[in-house]
Amino acid sequence: MPRPGVVFGRNSAPVLEVKPDSPFVVFYGEPSEAQDAELTGKLVLTNSESMSVKSIRVTLTGVRKVSWHTTNTVTPQPISQKQNFFLETLTLFPIDGTKNKTHKINAGVHEWEFKFKMPSGLEESVEGLPTNWIVYSLKATVDRGYISKPLTASSHIRVIRTLGRDLLDSVPMEQINEDIWASKLAYKITVPQKNYIVGTSVTADFVLIPLRKGVQITNIKMELIESRQLFCDYAGRRISHQSDSHVVVKEGTMPPNSENRVPDGVEDADQLFDECHRFSMTLDLPKSLKNCRQSVDTENMRISHKLRLYVNLLNPEGHTSQLLVKNHVHLFISPNLPPGEDQSVLVDPNVLNRQAMQDEVNQNAPPTYGLHQLDELYNDIDPSGFMTPGGHASMANSGTNTPFYSHSRSGSEENLPSLDAVAGGASATALQHRLQNLDLNQNGRNTRFAPARQQSHHSSGGSTPHSIPDDVNRVPPSNYFAGGEYDMEALARTPSYNTAVRMPARTPISEDLPTYEIATSRPSSPSRTPTSRGTTPSPARSLDTLREETQRNTEMNSRKESPTRTGDDGR
Repeated sequence: MPRPGVVFGRNSAPVLEVKPDSPFVVFYGEPSEAQDAELTGKLVLTNSESMSVKSIRVTLTGVRKVSWHTTNTVTPQPISQKQNFFLETLTLFPIDGTKNKTHKINAGVHEWEFKFKMPSGLEESVEGLPTNWIVYSLKATVDRGYISKPLTASSHIRVIRTLGRDLLDSVPMEQINEDIWASKLAYKITVPQKNYIVGTSVTADFVLIPLRKGVQITNIKMELIESRQLFCDYAGRRISHQSDSHVVVKEGTMPPNSENRVPDGVEDADQLFDECHRFSMTLDLPKSLKNCRQSVDTENMRISHKLRLYVNLLNPEGHTSQLLVKNHVHLFISPNLPPGEDQSVLVDPNVLNRQAMQDEVNQNAPPTYGLHQLDELYNDIDPSGFMTPGGHASMANSGTNTPFYSHSRSGSEENLPSLDAVAGGASATALQHRLQNLDLNQNGRNTRFAPARQQSHHSSGGSTPHSIPDDVNRVPPSNYFAGGEYDMEALARTPSYNTAVRMPARTPISEDLPTYEIATSRPSSPSRTPTSRGTTPSPARSLDTLREETQRNTEMNSRKESPTRTGDDGR
């Protein structure tokens, strides 16, 4: 059906329009990290009368031109190379692809959709230079046969390669230049970032401290230099050409309020007054691609930019010295501020502010402590609705919990504030109270560090002079936990050295320790008694024999230690 607003007449000529969904194809990041894109759109044919058509095609073309004049010869020679490096054609009608047959199209408005695959390594558009450029164009053709003139339509496409979506590309990279120059000036010149959108501005912060008496700071200058490096194949070899041009220059003096001196009559100043000059200077970048291009790195064309900052000093002798600082900057075209058909960028401050806020939101790096302090966030709000690492959004499970149950000992929901008196020594009453409240099977989880229930029969040296009676030392570990409750009196006592060494070792490193029978069945260390003479006992010895040897060694050690004990009861 005809579109609204279209008036058909008997002699009206057919109209062909190519309408891409977007005139820009955007790649985020370098070719190695960017992803493939698509160029989609539709072709519209409006004809008031029926017409014969052989085929309808859409072609996407990328053309590159590199040219310059040689300067190392007596007579400058022109070097020029122009080629179609990208060419892809889609046949929209007829669908079966028959080209030699003529088809009849009725009067009306006809639309065909098209889609081109754009590889991530495709070169970006370079425009603005009269002799060096990379341009893309869409061209639609309706072949009406040998008698009628074909219908054509074209559209300009711009391929943009902007910053990657990675955090490292979007975070501002501050460039700081700080040094002492010729014992005359201590300077600190800061460029807040490296990446700038074409058509915006570059601001530099200056801190200048004259070190020599009589040295005066006069003019300050900022300028942007564009370096172009071209490559092409000529006479069987690859040649190159490089040239530099001044894009924009700004020169001025320090603001009158830039001097930071100690006020008269002030002895203790809160801020640092070091007889320095602090000020900023802004350089506005050109808004037209005819004056300043984006930074490009392709096989045949490389464009880079340098920011130069000059500080002129008037010496007491009358001559002028100049400090020069160089910084590399990367200019790119933003999809939010694309250039128009006149190759100019219309900078909207609202768009820049919105983009800056979006970039800050997308940054996943932790904020600085001065900007975001979590203690201020949780002072006046109820944290019960927040998810905490160890529990189920409850205040009781927050703060004292260890991070995760899979890596922690049963949630660690102990009353840690009750240990405030530990600095002065924990009392037996506090320990008993905490042990009574301890639940080994909390929330249906089994603890990794269960109390040992097997008594070791290994004998080691004698007890210390401060050991407790043997009847306490012989209390087996299984008696500490009986009937689902702890023997608090036994746990509160300090065991002797003999009892401690007889306890089986349970460490977080070893999950499944061998049993006593398995451990005693292994070959023991060589005995140094005269009877054995260094021979190793047979592993086939019975468990009863081992127990008898253990008991005999224990009695021998007790007799050896009896003369050293004090008191009637052996304590």
